[in-house]
Amino acid sequence: MPAKYVSVLKPSAPPTTGPESFHCLELFRVPPGLAVPDGDETNGLECPREKALQSLMKHSKGPFAVDALADKALITAFEEATVIIYLSIVMGGPLVWFMMVTPYVLFFGSWLQFAILIASTLALALHPLPTVDYKWLRMSFVAQALYKYFSYRFVWSGQALEKVRTCGPWLGAGVPHGVLPFANLLCMLGINSFMPGALPFIAAPATVVFRTPFLRYLLLLGPSCEVGAKSLSRELAAGNTIGLVPDGIAGIFRCTTDDETIYLKNRKGLAKLALKTGTSIIPAYSLGNTEAFSAWFDPFGLMESLSRKAQASVFFYWGRFGLPIPHRTPITMLFGDPVSVAHKIPDPTAEQIDEVHQKLLDGIEDVFNKHKASLGWSHKKIQFV
Repeated sequence: MPAKYVSVLKPSAPPTTGPESFHCLELFRVPPGLAVPDGDETNGLECPREKALQSLMKHSKGPFAVDALADKALITAFEEATVIIYLSIVMGGPLVWFMMVTPYVLFFGSWLQFAILIASTLALALHPLPTVDYKWLRMSFVAQALYKYFSYRFVWSGQALEKVRTCGPWLGAGVPHGVLPFANLLCMLGINSFMPGALPFIAAPATVVFRTPFLRYLLLLGPSCEVGAKSLSRELAAGNTIGLVPDGIAGIFRCTTDDETIYLKNRKGLAKLALKTGTSIIPAYSLGNTEAFSAWFDPFGLMESLSRKAQASVFFYWGRFGLPIPHRTPITMLFGDPVSVAHKIPDPTAEQIDEVHQKLLDGIEDVFNKHKASLGWSHKKIQFV
């Protein structure tokens, strides 16, 4: 290592003595009335809402027992039907439109039908999304049904939650992408609803989501921004926290039915952005994303190559009943201690970027291995490629 290289990471606190504590908040058990609305002056770590949330958390002096957090939430038929209808529209709509309606018009339609198709596609892709009352949404029947459908949980250990709340604006790095990163999408609701004291949370999905008919209605779940560096820097400067999926579309093509393969080993853009903006990174793992759908793509890499060039995923996937409806599998967001940089570095060196990136990889692997057994994933391993 060059003699002039200086570590840019903030020194870690000394390890605590005794067994590390483990914690879980099962969002599907939280009454909707405890959701935190924007602008509520009672927000804070000592408010009644916070105390009520604390009473609902599960705690353990050491790791939770094997499979202790692997059970599915109880859900009514009406709640399940609500989720299926919503996800059928946002996930099935693009498939029907581009793989059935569009080919039919192209091969069998008239010029008038072709013109209507083009106009309809542009309208679906570009029309302004309706303004959403997020305060209402976070306490809504729909939010609660989504939490129950996926048995959605937050799991962490030690003082990670307190550190996340107090480290200032941060970048949340939740892998893997899977066919659709449901754990990350539900963070749009969950973090803003049930983390009093945390800064406003914004999701940064792939740019194509903003312009894909039907799929773009996922953005109604919470505030979002484009994933480009300028957009992310602007939101961080405004005091917001941001969640993104750093393995991106390329990560879809690393999904297997065996171990968890994460396409992040050489994707260091997030570490570079953290250094340039002086922002902490939260290592996180979206446990269950890869179980929600089954996927097929060609072994020759043609679909992956096309997806990268088009910046849109091109592959086949299916879920319940062989349809584009996700399996009802438990999904959990695991998060660890922030990877904190000491200060802004406008032009970080390769060594500095490598150091932060390695800390991020280590943090992701650590949270996966710490919690996988309690969530029924003892048989799984993680590898970075």
